[in-house]
Amino acid sequence: PRDPAPVELHPRRVSAPPSRPSYRPTTPQQGGENPMTTPAVPGTGRATRRSWWWLAPTIVIALILCAVLLPRDRRQPDQTAPAVAPLPAATAGEICSTGENRYPAQAVDSGRYLINPNEWNATGGLCISGTDGGSGFRVTRSGIGPASLTDPDRGPGAYPHISTQLQPGTGPLPIAVDKLRYATSSWRTTQIDSGVYNASYDVWYSNSRTSCSFTESAELMIWLRGNGKTPFGRQAGELQVGGASYRVYEAPKKSSHTLITYEMATSATSVTDLDLRAFTRDAVQRGYVPAGSYLCAVQAGFEIWDGGAGLSSDSFSFQAAAGQPSGAITSALPGLCLDSRVAGDPAAIGAGTCDGSPAQAWTMGDDGSVGQNGRCVEDPGLGFPVLTDCTSRPDQRWRVTPTGQLANQGTGRCVENPGAAASGTAQVRMRPCEARTGQEWHPPA
Repeated sequence: PRDPAPVELHPRRVSAPPSRPSYRPTTPQQGGENPMTTPAVPGTGRATRRSWWWLAPTIVIALILCAVLLPRDRRQPDQTAPAVAPLPAATAGEICSTGENRYPAQAVDSGRYLINPNEWNATGGLCISGTDGGSGFRVTRSGIGPASLTDPDRGPGAYPHISTQLQPGTGPLPIAVDKLRYATSSWRTTQIDSGVYNASYDVWYSNSRTSCSFTESAELMIWLRGNGKTPFGRQAGELQVGGASYRVYEAPKKSSHTLITYEMATSATSVTDLDLRAFTRDAVQRGYVPAGSYLCAVQAGFEIWDGGAGLSSDSFSFQAAAGQPSGAITSALPGLCLDSRVAGDPAAIGAGTCDGSPAQAWTMGDDGSVGQNGRCVEDPGLGFPVLTDCTSRPDQRWRVTPTGQLANQGTGRCVENPGAAASGTAQVRMRPCEARTGQEWHPPA
């Protein structure tokens, strides 16, 4: 999604091409004879005029050599690129971008969402149609192509999409990232094999509760499919969310606007209850989404470089709520939960029989913290974790690995469950991360 003045993440440096050599014939000098046409003839005792035509062969040869040997600017063709013909006017039921209005939005689904053709980097035109007021749209006509792109280095020509409302207070957003209890979305699409495009979410995070400025906000994209394109940036590992694997691409940080992209390793046409909070948490930990920012907009659509007619967003939904998720952190060892009741040591953490008590209720923060009653879990390097005052240090930051381990970001070690104690709660340990059952945990949803 782009506003009328989109951020240019990878600008192109343009330099003026060298000028072509200029060829002009020599003209006679004013007020005197031209020596090229009145040469002196030896042996006559005086200067005698001779006709200039005897030099014609020499002049022809010189011109031929100039044409062959002198450099020419081959980068600039002698012809002007043909103008892109605009699309015909919108028909009944269509919403089309025009030169006067590139971003015509229409409310759908009883005003919950907006649809927009969003032709932000092209001039060929793009039209979409709604689906009887429901939460969908279809790309009916497209003039997007290589010849119509305003700046090919800037990105796609258009991003027809469906979006949450952009005015604060008209929906569940904005929500502070560190207070995001859950954020899920379902999206079903119809895709085509022709053209160059992606099917993608665009999620935005603002530093202000009262605005969602796309030129300043952090941007997180989730690609379901890239048809002829790959995400911009450096590939930086993978992320597992909801049983699917996503390749992570980190774009260079050149301004307050940042971009991180997650591309599905296996393309899909739909997702159900996609956990946007999991992507948000990962982007916060990578430094691409500020922990103090606000989730302000969620959009789903198609970034189009060429073609696109026939792409369809068949249905879309988004739900979110404030408040951090809390509950039991269960072990893969049957019947055991992470527990703060360890006899004789109020700072110790153990694994006890799951009983739903407050001592087994843990809060998972977007900053990677795991806490309870105002205290946070820390790996102090003693061989076991402890509950202590919350800080911003890395040894109090945790992440759930793709295999379910609870790994400390500061030390790199994982929480290991030694198994059920003979009585009470057995103290857990910090061990090198390995794929074993005692190190597999399931945090609260």
